[in-house]
Amino acid sequence: MSTGFRHPRNSRAFYLPKEPPVLVLPGRQHFIQREQGVPVLKQSCADTGSQRQPRVNGRQKRINQWNRWATEVIPSLLPLFRAHLHETSNIKCSKFACVLFDRIENISLRTCKCSTAPHQLMSMGLFACTPITPSLAVDLRVLQFVKTLFVRQTPNATAWCEALEVFLAERGHTLKSKDSLRRHFTNAYRWYCILVLQNNDQISKVIDAARLVNGSSGEHQQPSDYLCARCPLCFGARDWQKSRTEEQMVDCIVCIDACFTQKRSKNPRGAEGHDPSNPSQMFFLPPDLIAKMKAHVEQCCSQGQECGRRAPRTADNDIVEEGMQVPVSVLDGCGESFKAADEKREKVSTQFFTDTGLMALLCRHDRILWLVNMTTAGEKQHYALVLIQQLCLHIPDTMRVRLLYDIGCQLEHCLHKWNFFDHPLLSRFQFVISVFHAYGHQWPCQVVYHPRKRPGFGLSDGKGCEWLWSALKPLITPLRVSGFHQRMFVLDMQSLSAFGIWLSCRWAHCQAWKRAANTGLRSCGIEEGYLYDQWVSQVEHQTKPGPRQSKTKVEEEIGRILELEKLVNARKAMIRQLEIQLMSNQIDNYPSFQLELPADARAQHNKLSESLRRHRAALGVDAKGSLTRLRQNKYLQVRMNALAVKTRIRERFHHRKFELKRIERAYRHTVGEQRLRSHTKMAVKRHEPTLLRLVLTYNTLCGIFATLIRQRKAVRGAVAPHPISRDGLYELDVDDDIWQDVGLVDDDSVDPPPWLADEDVREGIKYLLERDRCLEEEDRVARERCHLQEWLKAEWDAVVLAHTRCLEVNDHD
Repeated sequence: MSTGFRHPRNSRAFYLPKEPPVLVLPGRQHFIQREQGVPVLKQSCADTGSQRQPRVNGRQKRINQWNRWATEVIPSLLPLFRAHLHETSNIKCSKFACVLFDRIENISLRTCKCSTAPHQLMSMGLFACTPITPSLAVDLRVLQFVKTLFVRQTPNATAWCEALEVFLAERGHTLKSKDSLRRHFTNAYRWYCILVLQNNDQISKVIDAARLVNGSSGEHQQPSDYLCARCPLCFGARDWQKSRTEEQMVDCIVCIDACFTQKRSKNPRGAEGHDPSNPSQMFFLPPDLIAKMKAHVEQCCSQGQECGRRAPRTADNDIVEEGMQVPVSVLDGCGESFKAADEKREKVSTQFFTDTGLMALLCRHDRILWLVNMTTAGEKQHYALVLIQQLCLHIPDTMRVRLLYDIGCQLEHCLHKWNFFDHPLLSRFQFVISVFHAYGHQWPCQVVYHPRKRPGFGLSDGKGCEWLWSALKPLITPLRVSGFHQRMFVLDMQSLSAFGIWLSCRWAHCQAWKRAANTGLRSCGIEEGYLYDQWVSQVEHQTKPGPRQSKTKVEEEIGRILELEKLVNARKAMIRQLEIQLMSNQIDNYPSFQLELPADARAQHNKLSESLRRHRAALGVDAKGSLTRLRQNKYLQVRMNALAVKTRIRERFHHRKFELKRIERAYRHTVGEQRLRSHTKMAVKRHEPTLLRLVLTYNTLCGIFATLIRQRKAVRGAVAPHPISRDGLYELDVDDDIWQDVGLVDDDSVDPPPWLADEDVREGIKYLLERDRCLEEEDRVARERCHLQEWLKAEWDAVVLAHTRCLEVNDHD
């Protein structure tokens, strides 16, 4: 054995050979001699007696490796590789700009089909601006803040984004592209609102299912779940029939009104195709339902015309039609006072506007039940009728409803005249006029249809719609140029609820009115039973047709004759003066004077004389006697003049109120609109001196009237009319003296009734009705508080049951 040193191949380092084995044992184990002399056992390569394996060179190893890859490994990896490619083919690494309250953060995410960007961002509390590859995400807290803010002010996303962008730029956070925040934020905000609505809908469905299982609906037929959710105070009672203690008490009170300021302009480019529909439920009734009601109304009207329901009525044929409580002449006077009663009157031009306005149905707690999008130039009846029909579909058949409408008398008249609905449906409804529009109705109509005069209404006034239009006025300008579905979506989001605050405020308001009414009632010192009898007598007298109207016609004709007589006498005096000038040679231009005298003065005199002759011939025997007495009786002349002046004053008040309507509802504040408002105010101011002169003339006649009564030159039992006070002249109420012709009209009895002549009785009736309405309001508010408590308890039980069921489902999963 050689003991020399050898160099390994391609190496110059020293190499020490292995030590030779001292002893070889079976199993290819051998001992090696160490320096200390202790042998160490080491496993040999093969057992004794086994054959030595041939060594494999490098080329053979590479061939074996190739064969194994080609025949075993690669075929087994193919399905795994394809699955990996399928799962990771859409994996992308995306960068997002996240908008927070105080900064903008840039984050990176790896997204795929199974874990999309909106899913990952939502788990981080962010909302993506687009569904697939968003470049911007917004904090959910920011979106919720904007959603709450836009309900209480004009939803101006552009101004909000510009303010936020400037605010963040001052703190060193900017976006790369210009105007990207506005475009992306608007899209994210819209779909966030839809997400909130659909989440609420799904939760409501789960709670409703639990409510059905819990059996909280009661044994009686209940209003729909939609109405219960909209207003628990009106429809949330477990048994709404148990609180029926009086016949006058109704089950729910609603109001209807239209607004023509919420318009949408026509787009000449046809951009409606770029306005996708809303995937969430809304308050708006579908257009096909409105179209069906319109066709139904047209069919009923055409059938009514064929049956002769529109037969001509003479002026003296003043009757109370079936189902009505006031004469036809009173209804005609109310219809002429309101634009809403004239369907053919164009309030909005359909040439420039696609959607002309809104009509709303609200409960007495100012909660929106349904909305109708109007597309006609006027306030058509089918809009109100479709809202009434929709309400009837959601309430039990025995529930009684009272409805406030600015032309409630006209609506009830049309329902009875044209039979739009079946009689059982009409028997459940009672119609009155809103307090805000009562000034335009005739006094007999106010006696019957005013909610303060009608039992069962409490202090409900129908002003909820007016409050709604006032709350929506910031939306007029931005929605004027929006899309159809976008406009409906924004209007649908404007809803606030505060039932407890409403009940508290209404209770305090009711107590204040009740104290004032009781104080006034005690000051009168008249028994309540007597006042009730006088009120019934007043209603019966002032709502009956017949002689009162015919006497008014005769007095108007006599007044016209007296005016013609004055004109004829004035023209005769002018002709006499011209003849005196001719006889005294005071004429400078004689030819022109000869032409002026016969062609002008005498022609006018003859024309007026002929007109006077025809009017005298048209008078009857009684009227001619009245004319003779009127010429000889100063008392009758003063009374007729006072009545004529008072009628003109009332007409002036009606005209002034309609002129101020543009100012009261002028929500736009553009330069042109401000000029129009100022012009209207100046026009109204110019009319005030004329109105004040009429009031002064009327008060003077009232003084002469009272003087004649003191001098006993008036008829027996004559009552002096009440003068009109100039203080608070433009703040008139339904009970002011101007609406009643005390002492100016004839009465069947010799002695005037106490409700007409006794001031204490008149004031006592007023305070008595107010006290009764306050008592009704107290009872209704107490019922509504119980309804709210019952609804909250039922909702809490349903929520607890739904939560328990969801936990059980999760445990099973």
